Amino acid sequence: MKWIKRIAIFLAGTYVVLCLLLYVFQERLIFHPRELPADYAFGTGEELTVDAADGTPLNVLAFRKPGARGAILFLHGNRGSNRRSLRQTEGLLRGPNDVYLFDYRGYGKSGGSIASEEVLFADAQAVYDVLLDRYAESNIVIAAYSLGTGMGAYLAAHNTPRHLVLAAPYVSITAMKNLWFWMVPDFILKYPLNTLDNVAAARCPVTVLHGRRDELIPYSMSEEIYEAAPGRVELIELPESGHRGVILDPRFTETVLRVAD
Repeated sequence: MKWIKRIAIFLAGTYVVLCLLLYVFQERLIFHPRELPADYAFGTGEELTVDAADGTPLNVLAFRKPGARGAILFLHGNRGSNRRSLRQTEGLLRGPNDVYLFDYRGYGKSGGSIASEEVLFADAQAVYDVLLDRYAESNIVIAAYSLGTGMGAYLAAHNTPRHLVLAAPYVSITAMKNLWFWMVPDFILKYPLNTLDNVAAARCPVTVLHGRRDELIPYSMSEEIYEAAPGRVELIELPESGHRGVILDPRFTETVLRVAD
């Protein structure tokens, strides 16, 4: 019987270590920033610095057109920086609206590092407030991809933008965790990022685009989000798109420009 007890102790110890590792290193698992040097020049657009509540400088790349009445706020995925966002939003830049690309803490030329969901949401709100000072809220569209959909849904739930567009959204990071680490308790997550609940709480129209071939975030998660408010949520299926393909699919650009018009 001693060997059974030893196996049980080993398995329990392994489980505790796994939970501790996931708790300590969850930022490295969720966020994959690419820093840019302070003197990096995008060669296009206008760089804005938005001060977070704690004074951390947040880098925003703005494309403002004479006479534009509306704005699109783009929230990127968990990799890269505004340099990558430029390639993903080329079509939006050709539209009639102003476009703002926001780098999260530690990404691109933004300072600091991400340490809590509360700060992540507060930073997004600080950038959104800059747009509120310049545009009628009825002319602001939030367009978000992958990781950014959690922040986009939060902004829609706590403000009243014209429209929210979600490309390859997840129900929550908790649900994503449960796809691979279902045995780990939910409470260790510092970033639940509950897109589903925030979409349900939002008052604005929502359009969701998701690829059937998404190898990272299941298409079924977008179906769950649609069911959260079927009268207010539009679901666009992209049969041939994978996870990265969604943001490059012409229908993403067409959708954002359509709802911003």
